[in-house]
Parts: sequence; structure tokens; C-alpha cells
Amino acid sequence: MSNICDTQYKVRGSRKALSDLWNTLQMMDVNSKDVYLYKLAEHYGIDYEHSCISVRGQIYWAEFEDDEDGGLLSFDTESAWTACDIFFYKLNKVLGNELSISYREIECGCEIFHVHDEGNFFPEECCVSSSGGSFDDVCEDVYDTISDAIKAWVEKTGIVQGERTNEEMVDFINEYVYDTDDTYFYIHPFEFD
Repeated sequence: MSNICDTQYKVRGSRKALSDLWNTLQMMDVNSKDVYLYKLAEHYGIDYEHSCISVRGQIYWAEFEDDEDGGLLSFDTESAWTACDIFFYKLNKVLGNELSISYREIECGCEIFHVHDEGNFFPEECCVSSSGGSFDDVCEDVYDTISDAIKAWVEKTGIVQGERTNEEMVDFINEYVYDTDDTYFYIHPFEFD
């Protein structure tokens, strides 16, 4: 079984291209059932096998907000190992290269914490995975700043940051040894391109 990558997409562009994609997702009952990416590729005539494009995943939620800029299409995917950004760039090409595609991909097992943001949709600096002890069980809790994530850990443990820089503190927290193997708190800074 592959590791699951959770990716949030924010798509802007021409009203025509956005409407085409949104209407297709609605036709595929996007919020009633998962829309498999290979089915979306087939609908748009994308030969993903010949092009060696990964479509191992599905859209499990989507919404469209109409506005004066043409609208904003938001959707979340689960895919194998990494985001399927190459597929969505190919889909954009089919729709006339009229879309701006921003996304944030998180795959904790492979330590992928990546943001490609063309519209200031994902300004948060990091996410946290935690479990056990006094920590909430979360896999991908997003924090505005690394300082906020450090502060949350300090409040739960009572261990002060002292003279450590934020970078040193992140390393300290991520390497901290707890009383049980089931307890952890990891701060994952996002890599922005």
C-alpha cells in the first residue's frame, strides 16, 4: 500500500475553464462520491499511461465560489505518494492554459510538506503531527507560524525555548524523547517554491 498524500488545491482562471471543470466534477457527483483522477483524465482525453502521468488518487471534496474574478475552485485530493500536480497541469493545457493552480501537499510518511502558491492561498508556515500524552491526535494540523507551533508544544510540556532559535527549537522538539513510544509532536515546516 502506498503512502497517502493529502493535497489541497485552489484554482482560479477564466470563467469558461473553471465552469468546464466544475461542471464535470458535478456531473461525476464529486461531493457524493470520490472522483477518481483516472476517470477525470479519461473524460478529458488525457492519455496518462502513454504520458507516464500519475493519476493514482481521487478528489474527495470540492466547491466553487463565483466572484467577479471568474471564481475560485477548491478541491482536496488523496493520492499515492505525492500530489498529482503534473496531471492537473496537463488538464490545464487541455482547458486552454487558462487556469492558475495553487496547492499544498502533505505526506508525513515521505516527509513531503510542499506549497506551490500562485495566489496567497496557503500562507501558513508549518503543520504538526502529534499523538499521545497531553497532545491531541492530529496528522496535519496547520499553523500560521513556526513560533505558534513551538508555543503550542511549550504550553503542553512546560519546557521553555530559552536561548534556542526557532530552527534549533524545531530540531529539539522533533528529536525529543517521550516516556512512551506512542507519544510524539513533530513540526514540519513547509517548503515553498
